[in-house]
Amino acid sequence: MKKLKIGTKLFLSYVILIVVILLITTVSFRYLFQEYLVREARDQLQKEGVQISHMLEDRNWKGNQPPNSLLDRRRIEMAGNLISSQFIIYNQNDRAIYSNVDDDVQSEYEESKGERFVTVEVPINASREQIGRLVLFTKVESLEGFNRIIEQAQAVSLFVSAAVAVLLAAWMQRGITGPIRLLANHMRRFSMRKPQPPLKLKSKDEINELAETFEELTDQLRKNDFDQKEFLQNASHELKTPLMAIQGNAEGILDDVIVGEEVGHSLEVIVNETQRLKKIVQDISYLTRLETVEEAFTYKVVDMQLIMKEAVTAVKPLAYQNKLKLKYNGGCAVYVEVDADKMKQAFLNIIGNALRFASSFIEVRMRKEENQVAIEIQDDGTGFGENPDRVFERFYTGDQSGSGIGLAITKTIVEKHHGEIYAENLKKGGRVIITLPLPPG
Repeated sequence: MKKLKIGTKLFLSYVILIVVILLITTVSFRYLFQEYLVREARDQLQKEGVQISHMLEDRNWKGNQPPNSLLDRRRIEMAGNLISSQFIIYNQNDRAIYSNVDDDVQSEYEESKGERFVTVEVPINASREQIGRLVLFTKVESLEGFNRIIEQAQAVSLFVSAAVAVLLAAWMQRGITGPIRLLANHMRRFSMRKPQPPLKLKSKDEINELAETFEELTDQLRKNDFDQKEFLQNASHELKTPLMAIQGNAEGILDDVIVGEEVGHSLEVIVNETQRLKKIVQDISYLTRLETVEEAFTYKVVDMQLIMKEAVTAVKPLAYQNKLKLKYNGGCAVYVEVDADKMKQAFLNIIGNALRFASSFIEVRMRKEENQVAIEIQDDGTGFGENPDRVFERFYTGDQSGSGIGLAITKTIVEKHHGEIYAENLKKGGRVIITLPLPPG
């Protein structure tokens, strides 16, 4: 079965909608206008009947003789002479004594008992006593004739409207499907290796939003592809260095190039480089889990002061060993919804990085702001270089030491908590600032 294109579906839907509207309009207009004509005819007959009745009463008609001298075969014309009205006068004995219609019409009316006529009956009184009745009527056919003229005018109007609507539907179909085709062709030409100019649509609707979303998606895909390639290159470089040291020392021992006391030194190098290699692999694995759904975060509302104190306490011996002053300035309790273990790991990574560069002191501060908590870790070392925020990139090592993964892990943890982290240089040293949102209420 051949599939219909979206443009064809829209066009057919629009045409069907037009046909349904025209049918409903035609049927309802015919019925309502017919009812209007009948009601209007009845009102006109009622008014004319009251006038004739009053005229007869004013001229003291007694009801026993035909009022020939009073009524000159009066004829009522309505609606532009398209509807005519006739009347019959009956006396007290219900005998027709006067009419302004032919005998055939009168007989037809009396035989059908007014079923095919619009009829109004008006009493004729004399001295407050009814002496007769006036029956006014007109054929329904005369109303239908007038209705047909209106229907013909309506049909012409509806035909013209339908033609214009179909042309408009075709134009709208082209306006909708045109940008969709351009977007589809643009998507088919997409390639990771061969960039193409961005698609610019003239439409300012959801299709344009879809095109913009696709451009954002392609940019993100290219960025991810670039990051992945860069990650593999950097990872291979980081892993190659300890592997070469391990291989060189191992081969030296096997080939008896390294002998005597040097063997112990080479074995120590192999162990150290193996530990370093293990640490790099563990950090890469941990970072990968953090950036995917495999590593679950367990969020609980905890006091950030306690987490920071635990982190500071854990690194104090190392600071003392390096003859560095580690100072922590905390205020009152600050409750934040976090994964306590992972947030502690983030703090340890930052403070540990500061220990490597600080000259004499490291200061940690925490303050509560309007809707967030800010944590600052500052040292008096060499700073972060010309591009401070690059320190959070994978395998970036400004001083060519370390694996360059610790701060990347820290950034991922902070972002998983919907927080922000950035680094800045000071006149002497550098500072890392973390902001985390406070829970509502």
